[in-house]
Amino acid sequence: MMIGDIERGIHPRLTITLVTANEQVELDTLVDSGFDGQLALHYNAADRYQLEPIKLAEVTYANGQKIKELVCLGKVLWHNQLRHVQVVLSDDEKPAIGTRLLKGSIMTMDFVENTLKIALPDEIVTSQEPI
Repeated sequence: MMIGDIERGIHPRLTITLVTANEQVELDTLVDSGFDGQLALHYNAADRYQLEPIKLAEVTYANGQKIKELVCLGKVLWHNQLRHVQVVLSDDEKPAIGTRLLKGSIMTMDFVENTLKIALPDEIVTSQEPI
């Protein structure tokens, strides 16, 4: 299970590990349910982390603006497994993970305790007692 927090009670955050050819980099990411990609990083990440560009893709932002952005290949540790991801490069300084990375996971957000949990289905313990 991966555990994050809800910053200031409104921003779900999760630290993930980006695996590059030379190092492993901890990224404090925003969990963005409005982003349907896997991972978004700032433009300079391609050079800094030696990400391999693969295509241009049209991205629609929350304000409705459509822009063609560079997409690169990357690797992250996800549920302690190495996973290949598509990284959308943008001008946003803060890294974000989207719903395509969350696919196959169960995410819960507790806005009382300000905790975020992302688990695989077999990690969830269900109660045997009737409700």
